[in-house]
Formats: sequence, structure tokens, C-alpha cells
Amino acid sequence: MNRRTFLSAAAATGATAALAQCTSCGGTATARPAFRYAFADDFEGPAGSAPDPSKWAYDLGGGGWGGKELEVYTSSRENSFLDGNGNLVIRATKSVQTTAGRSTTVYRSARLKTLGKFSKYHGTFEARIKLDVARGLWPAWWMIGVNFPKVGWPKCGEVDILENYGSSFLVNTSVHTPDNAGTNVLTDQSAITVDDEWHTWRVWWDPVSDGFTFYKDGLKYLAVEPEQMANWCYGSGVPMFMVLNLAIGGSAGTPPDSVQFPVDLLVDYVRVW
Repeated sequence: MNRRTFLSAAAATGATAALAQCTSCGGTATARPAFRYAFADDFEGPAGSAPDPSKWAYDLGGGGWGGKELEVYTSSRENSFLDGNGNLVIRATKSVQTTAGRSTTVYRSARLKTLGKFSKYHGTFEARIKLDVARGLWPAWWMIGVNFPKVGWPKCGEVDILENYGSSFLVNTSVHTPDNAGTNVLTDQSAITVDDEWHTWRVWWDPVSDGFTFYKDGLKYLAVEPEQMANWCYGSGVPMFMVLNLAIGGSAGTPPDSVQFPVDLLVDYVRVW
């Protein structure tokens, strides 16, 4: 029994027990309305098919983005696809091209975003993710203000829920605010490790304080409140959209020859409520 089947069976068992208890007391059984997420993608679909185009768009290009990243982002099924087992695969590939006697290493990957499809102001954002942790790889799940196309970065703000730079086995979680240098960041790397197993990552964007609380597998590890930073922008009414990507190089450095490509970032689900 897989994870989703188990959870469905448990939910069904609980519902049946509650119904039996209700009717045994002489009450009238009424069905509870199903919980509705603001956004949910369980990545169900045939192996090799594209991510749902009603939920995800692509950033295309690169080869220098984000601080000298090495990859070029594509919308090809070679770099993003469903695996047929309920997972999104973002795959980075490596090839060598030879032109006029000169060889060039080419990295390709994918960066998916919900800009123009979904954004939210406040709420809970959660994803279950499996990383491939190795030097030179830079997987990330993050959010950025929908006003980014108009005001640019860092004025739009940025929340990095999960990043790993490959050079350490620690999570990098950051909140960027629109200070002049774009470097006003709070990061916690003290004891939160990453590995190549499945983990659930969550951020709660508090509608009262406008602060952020971060969780790994349900355990809180970082809270960021407005008074901790200058030029706080998250009470401005601007919703944020989500990004999933697997970068190569940049802050992660060049992958050594020991890193075997292709490498994958797997996502079981993304949900927002």
C-alpha cells in the first residue's frame, strides 16, 4: 500500500467510524464537505507527460542567471516531466558540444513557476520534496512577489523556503526584503539537515503579523518577524507566486566530475491553503 492509498484508507476508516457513531445515537448522518486547497498539484498523470499547464509555466534561458549559474532552462520533457508514480521530475542534464575543435559543457534543466497561474497573499505553503544532494547542484523551492515583472528584484521580496548549495548538508532558508543592496537576508543553517530522502517543507505566512514560520516534517525550525528586518515589505498586499527549479553552478560551484548526470529534483505534491 503506497502513501496516498494508506492515507485515503485511514481517512475512509475514520469517516466510517464517525458515521456509525452518529447513526447509533439516533442522529442524522451528514457528509462533511471536502477540504479545498487554494492550490494543489499531486502530479498524477502518465509517465513522461508535462506538468499541468493550467498550474505551471516555465522560465526559459539562463546560462548566467542567479549569479553565474551554468544551466540553460528549457520547457523540454527531457528536463521536466511526470514519472507516472505521482511525482514531478525536474531533471538536469549534462552534454559536451564540440565546435571548431573546441568542447563546451552544456547543462540543461527546468524552472517551473506559478506566475500568471496562481499566487496568494498569506497562508500555508507546503511541498514534499526529494533532493539529489551533491556539489554543484542548487535545488530550490521559493516564492517571489507577483510585482516582480514591474518593480524587479529585490523590491518584490523573496522567500526561499528550501535551498541547498550542495557544498553542505544543511538547509538554506531565507527571507529577502527590498533594501538597497538586496542582501537583507535571515538564514537558518544551524541544525536543519538535508539528505536524499523525502521530506515535507512548509512555510506559514501569518496574516496577523506578516511574519513567516518554517517547518521540516512538521517541526518548526525558524520564525522571521517584521521587527527583525529593515524595509519589511510583506504587509504591502502583494501576493507571491511559487518557483521550483534545479540550478547548476552559481553559488553551488561547478559540479566535480564525480557528480553523475542526469540528476533529479523530485516533488510529490505542492499544496497551499
